[in-house]
Amino acid sequence: MLKSQKTQLSSLSSRKLANRDKRFGAVAVEFAICLPLLMLLLLGCVEIAGANMIKHATESAAYEGARIGILPGSTQAGVQQSVDQILSSVGADGATVQVLPQVIVQNGEEVEVIEVVVSVPYAQNAWIAPFIIQNDPTFRSSCVLRREVL
Repeated sequence: MLKSQKTQLSSLSSRKLANRDKRFGAVAVEFAICLPLLMLLLLGCVEIAGANMIKHATESAAYEGARIGILPGSTQAGVQQSVDQILSSVGADGATVQVLPQVIVQNGEEVEVIEVVVSVPYAQNAWIAPFIIQNDPTFRSSCVLRREVL
């Protein structure tokens, strides 16, 4: 009787091992199907977060540049430096800054309104999107502030 029990146990354990090997193959196939989808989802989230960061940095840079521009004695170079400082903090490349009017002090009088327009090309600041997106989207933001007269 002891020998028949050993035979039953060995046949039972060999069936369990065979089932476990089949299940391991199914897990490998499921992993191979799901991994690319999970990686695509992860990289998409990173790409969207980076685009959101560049968008908000563009808006913040336009506002801060306009704030510097309305100060008495400010120059276009000061506005440019303020905008560049904010954009470099997030690693934005290829930005263009336009300060309107181009001359902040005209005929000895400071202008009343300053407009700062900041443009950042998305293709130079993204990892994956330039390979997928055909046109070249650009984040643009402008801020107009009125100079207060004392």
